Amino acid sequence: MNQTNYVVFTPLRIALLIAIILSNAVALASFVFDGQPWAQALRVFGVVFIMLLVFVILLEMVWLHHRAKYVKDDPVYKKYQLAKWLYGFLFVLGLATGLVVLLLD
Repeated sequence: MNQTNYVVFTPLRIALLIAIILSNAVALASFVFDGQPWAQALRVFGVVFIMLLVFVILLEMVWLHHRAKYVKDDPVYKKYQLAKWLYGFLFVLGLATGLVVLLLD
């Protein structure tokens, strides 16, 4: 009997979600405090991590989509859908934050 344990929100995925949110917050903080001497370095740090994590989001979305294809349990499938929606929202937010911080400098 093949029984697979589907865990959608693993500690690594939760850490990734937190890292995405923090890097967006760092980039926005550097944008808000533009005149401060530390803002430029923080802006570079934030945008680099946003772009890195945007790539990781795409990988996670593909992985989640692939795993959700074979899930028959409805509550577990809804968790996969929620995770894909969260990653999709954070993907768009990351791209928008990166563009705002870079282009409105």
